[in-house]
Amino acid sequence: MNKANARHRSRDGKTPTSALLLRSPLEFIAEDHLRLRTMCAEMGRMAHAKILNVDDVSCLRDYLMHELPALLADEDNDLMPLVEARAEPDDEIVRLIERLSEEHAHIDVLINRVLPLLDGVALGGSVSRVLSGALLSLAGLTRRHLILENAILLPLARVRLTEVDFERLRDAMIKRRGLEGLFAE
Repeated sequence: MNKANARHRSRDGKTPTSALLLRSPLEFIAEDHLRLRTMCAEMGRMAHAKILNVDDVSCLRDYLMHELPALLADEDNDLMPLVEARAEPDDEIVRLIERLSEEHAHIDVLINRVLPLLDGVALGGSVSRVLSGALLSLAGLTRRHLILENAILLPLARVRLTEVDFERLRDAMIKRRGLEGLFAE
């Protein structure tokens, strides 16, 4: 990562990933993974809390509704197809992509289970066993999932993708977020 990109990192994972990191799409995804790990820790903390702070609930709800789906779409619709197209037979990428895609689908199911439960907490303020279990399931699956992406998918992408691929990935990610004029000079 270059020094200019380093200035735009949140470092703590508590704030949304800076759109300026989109200049380097894999760095943006890596930073989003840091954010996701932080949100998994927050889900774990919330799962064991007796009463939740409304602001914490709102923050997690917004994350699950907007940021995480965009990250999953970046990977499903753009990153994984690009890596698959550039992979060599020894990379055995098809099995990895099938597994990651299945896990993304399961994560999506868990997100859709957690969101209405969070809405209920915002009204009453206490954590039910159902919400606690759903948060722990989502956090656990997501943590395991990140291990594969960080250890295999992202390093493989760094080696296999071309500059044209990175431009395509960057453009798709920018468009997905409605930021088409972000880097216009």
